[in-house]
Amino acid sequence: MSDYDIVICGAGAGGLTAAILLGGQGRRVLLVDKLTDTVETFKGELLQPGSLATLDSIGALETLRRAGGRRIDRLVCAGDDGAELCAMDYRWLPSAYDHCLTHTYKGILDNLIQALPETVEFRRGVSVDQAVRDGAGRVAGVVLRERGARTEVSADLVVAADGHASKLRSRAGIEVDTTPYDHQVVAIDLAGVPELAHQATTTITRDGMRVMYPMPGGGGRLYLQVARGLVNRIGKAGLAGWVDEAVAACPSVAPIAESVRAGVPTCRVLSARRFVAPVFHGAGMPLIGDAAHAVHPMAGQGMNAAIADAVRLAGAFRDVSTAGSGAIDAALAEYDRVRRPELKTISEFSHRFAEMFTTAVGKFGYARSKYILSCHGRNRRLCYKIMHNISGLGYQKFSVLDRLQQLGWPDRAADELPPRRAGVDGAVEATLDPR
Repeated sequence: MSDYDIVICGAGAGGLTAAILLGGQGRRVLLVDKLTDTVETFKGELLQPGSLATLDSIGALETLRRAGGRRIDRLVCAGDDGAELCAMDYRWLPSAYDHCLTHTYKGILDNLIQALPETVEFRRGVSVDQAVRDGAGRVAGVVLRERGARTEVSADLVVAADGHASKLRSRAGIEVDTTPYDHQVVAIDLAGVPELAHQATTTITRDGMRVMYPMPGGGGRLYLQVARGLVNRIGKAGLAGWVDEAVAACPSVAPIAESVRAGVPTCRVLSARRFVAPVFHGAGMPLIGDAAHAVHPMAGQGMNAAIADAVRLAGAFRDVSTAGSGAIDAALAEYDRVRRPELKTISEFSHRFAEMFTTAVGKFGYARSKYILSCHGRNRRLCYKIMHNISGLGYQKFSVLDRLQQLGWPDRAADELPPRRAGVDGAVEATLDPR
């Protein structure tokens, strides 16, 4: 008999959600993470409606609201003069989950930790030294390192949720082709800005995008696009002056300039990359979260995709015993069949989003992006479709005609939106029960 039914390596949003869902199926689950505590960082702050549906299903949504989660009703894009070019309003969704929530990454993870069922053993400060293979070459456990001591643990199933530089993915022989983006962002924590609206605002400028949204406790987050390597060249001393210039040139940010300056000493410079693993399992071991994929954060999909991975994985193993390799392989094949095409689609539209906003640099780039975004602003139907795809409630494919209408081709249905309905729509039901 194995020590555990399942060992999950990595307690990020994907690993925690997988532990909750698989543990909720009555399985003996060991969840390990190399960190001794959840840390604060600039990522994973925006929960899309599909993730809210998942959190609601495990009893973790209201606790996050009570912990100060901030409601986001709209995604807004503005020009460098501050005028709104287009908006995607989540309140258009025919669903009970017609908004997003923001919270700190630590706050979201700590909230998920509180929802872990009794069937899950959670051990912090434990790193995965290596995977253990059985005679058939399948991953049948892991060697854990804790306080310098090594322990071998056996399991019917090992889940790799150990991040974009996943050791377990490499040990399974799965190689990824990572593409870095040619820009970075300066991430600034804002304090004392309770006046921020219930929306995420992206301002395009000739020097790059500026993204801002509210956070708990009267705070906010600001992301300023910067050319790759610029911060290294100008150093910390030059960064404060650069931020001052960027803020002064952005009407939506200028009113809170003092809060921005106060956040510069603790700011971070972040890079973005993208990849989708060629297969989401190997040697009998599934990949979830950043171990399986990385997407540009512009469309707010990274953490939400990891949560959805866990939902799909748990759905594939519903009513499936982990005691036999045949049943495991069938469930993993189903997980890969369903989830990897979804991630390829998510990766593609996240990339398109990134190109739309981050290439609005210089006179020509700015004029092109402003024109396309203005076309969207005159077409609520297309804005709805994009927002629905981002929400995690299901994907609506764009036709060739839709693509032409994004460029200004006339659309007689431009003002048509689906009728609102009370309760949970079919897309959310599929999210909660992904069979």
